[in-house]
Amino acid sequence: MKKIALLALMAVVALVGSGQAVAKSSHSKSHKCTPQKVAYVVSGKLVSGSLTKESDGTYSGTLTVHVTKTNKYGKADKGTDVTYTLDHAKGKLHGEDPGALVANSKVHLSGKITKLAKKCDQTGFTATRTIKKFDIKPPKTK
Repeated sequence: MKKIALLALMAVVALVGSGQAVAKSSHSKSHKCTPQKVAYVVSGKLVSGSLTKESDGTYSGTLTVHVTKTNKYGKADKGTDVTYTLDHAKGKLHGEDPGALVANSKVHLSGKITKLAKKCDQTGFTATRTIKKFDIKPPKTK
């Protein structure tokens, strides 16, 4: 009788164990091909732009910059004129009027850009730039 009870118990354990083996894995899928935010740093000369000061001390508006220096994630913009849209970005103007910025001012922008890994499918993906900080210095007068 004890042997039959022991065999029945082992059969129940085997059934329960095999049911758990086919259950979904607790591991998530790879995040390699999801867009990642990386640092985006550019600097250059101001072509045109206008900013408005927000009530919280940040600035919003647009800047068109002739990009001369970048980090590796901004190298596609080097040597071109790029228009940036700022939305509640912190910044320094060094005495310039935010509504009438002077052309040829030195500009330094930093923020984030989205990117995909090299081996991921790039179709339909467009990088999104978000500028968080800026620094605009007026041109030197002689």
